[in-house]
Amino acid sequence: MSTGFSFRKGTTAARVVDFIAFAADRDTEAVLKNYVLEQAMPHAHVAIGNIDDAIAYLLKIERSPLFLLVDLHGSAMPLSALARLAEVCEPSVQVVALGERNDVGLYRSLLKLGVRDYLVKPLTVELLNRTVSANEGKIAPVVNTRAGKAIAFLGSRGGVGVTTICLNLARHLAEDTHRRVAYVDLNVCGGAANTMLGIQSNNGLIDVLQNVHRLDPQYVERTLVAKGSRLFVLSSELDYGAPRPFQAGALKRVLEVLRDNFHYVMLDVGNRADPLAGEAFDYASRVYLVADRSVHSARETLRLLRYVEDRDNNPAASLLLNNPNAATAGKPPPVDFMTAVGRPVLQEIPFEAKAISLAENLGEAPDEKAANGFNQAITRIGSDLTGQQIVAERTFLQKLGIRKR
Repeated sequence: MSTGFSFRKGTTAARVVDFIAFAADRDTEAVLKNYVLEQAMPHAHVAIGNIDDAIAYLLKIERSPLFLLVDLHGSAMPLSALARLAEVCEPSVQVVALGERNDVGLYRSLLKLGVRDYLVKPLTVELLNRTVSANEGKIAPVVNTRAGKAIAFLGSRGGVGVTTICLNLARHLAEDTHRRVAYVDLNVCGGAANTMLGIQSNNGLIDVLQNVHRLDPQYVERTLVAKGSRLFVLSSELDYGAPRPFQAGALKRVLEVLRDNFHYVMLDVGNRADPLAGEAFDYASRVYLVADRSVHSARETLRLLRYVEDRDNNPAASLLLNNPNAATAGKPPPVDFMTAVGRPVLQEIPFEAKAISLAENLGEAPDEKAANGFNQAITRIGSDLTGQQIVAERTFLQKLGIRKR
């Protein structure tokens, strides 16, 4: 039962369906349809299906729904299936699971995954009314709210390719893994991200940092500039020498709102000494430090690792070794660099003679074939971030024409 889609004008895509439900049997489907009719929901989708059907449907629409009901009947590994479902749902989605077992252990496990409630069939409209408050837009009671992850990127020195790597990883997560991604350029005077994407800044970052006391998801959504249906940019171009029109600590509230509505919030840390950089590290769950193969970079890497990891939130830090230029003579080999910093390199990114510069100047994604080595490195970093190493390995082997047995 699909009662129609709606869109709002603006820079971001509106939520296209408010209520989505997949039932394993006709009786449950009928109850769900009656509930939708009783609530007069204008944008709903009810159908026969399982969690895999729900995942396939979510991948086809631009925004996740407000409510999502899935039937666990017939699922051999419901927790694993729901974990896969969580990967394609925005953190703000309120999920209710339907099942036939009155199992406390299962219920607790579902709550830990972020499921708001578990209803035991047979389902009734009355039970749905007690659980799903369509008018208030929430599940009652709300338990264990999910949130996205803030990921910070910084460089050991200027020119090591932080924005190139961070931006292309954000594009990969949005386009290839179907995550909803917010890219935040913390260089308030203007970084290179907008040029690389072929868009213009609307000074949204300054706007939200100035107005943290009245932020809500709708306010923040209006400040984002869309690049496609899943990648959104928050940036500013404050005049050089102009005073900062916001207070210290303002970034925290902005990140709270963004994390409620995006799978990943990518923080492009421009100036390492900027107070905003310190705030970004305080609220990041993961930090990627980009370095090149130079003695100065190795020294700065050691200092920055201590600076990042000596924080109360204890973010996980990973080292990326980039080759932003063609010169190789005189550079320490990767093994010597890792020995010097006492840390393994998660990924070394190869130099691309032309494809990356061309793509950045045109505001386009790097050509798949011309920038093959670079794109493979970005895919591997993405698999590390999302925990999909097996999928990334399979994709890599397929690109090489190798069939894994």
